[in-house]
Amino acid sequence: MNKQLPLVSCICITNNRPLLLQRALACFETQEYPNKELVISYPENDSVSRILINQISTISDINIVRLERAATEKLGTARNKAVVAANGDFICVWDDDDWYSNNRISHQYQVIKNSPFKASVCTNIIILHFKDKKICYSGSKLWEGTLFCDRAVLIRYPYLDKEKGEAETLIYQLAANNNLFPIINDPYLYVHIFHGENCLEENYFNIHLYNSLALEESTQKDIEELTSLDNYVL
Repeated sequence: MNKQLPLVSCICITNNRPLLLQRALACFETQEYPNKELVISYPENDSVSRILINQISTISDINIVRLERAATEKLGTARNKAVVAANGDFICVWDDDDWYSNNRISHQYQVIKNSPFKASVCTNIIILHFKDKKICYSGSKLWEGTLFCDRAVLIRYPYLDKEKGEAETLIYQLAANNNLFPIINDPYLYVHIFHGENCLEENYFNIHLYNSLALEESTQKDIEELTSLDNYVL
């Protein structure tokens, strides 16, 4: 069955955040899409991530491609190198600090399969502000963290060599060239989490929370439980 589907390479850029990485690994392992690999990039001085990946490799058959990068390397460059190192036909962004539904890869592949589109992103997701315990349905936006894209296209339109805003030009180029399919009605594919150590500042999340809709209390509790790091500790 795996050989009948294209290989999807999920790229995960991490840095000394083992608990978050464990959750990202668990979300990857439970994906229903079978033919997949996880490309993990971490700084060369990040022994914590190295040890965790070694441990995971002994207890799981996750297909992991590991990259050790210079500690000074910017996020955009790290993403580009992960794309180059990937073996898949498609790239799926897999940030270490967010949560993913087990059908995320399969759904994003299906919406562009046999279509003229080369990539897909979600326009609505769930936003979780961990500190304030706020969980909302986001406003409409091309959420770059949800990018699923033909690898050849990402080679052609690389990320900028920046620590923040590295995907803005890429997303614009994909949309401007009619390569981007917007997924407008599946917010539960992706939970974007503010935990205090994100690349983007708290202001960024607060602005999006302001433009979001609060979810029912029961739904918020379900999401809080699903994303709790306590569930993912080895």
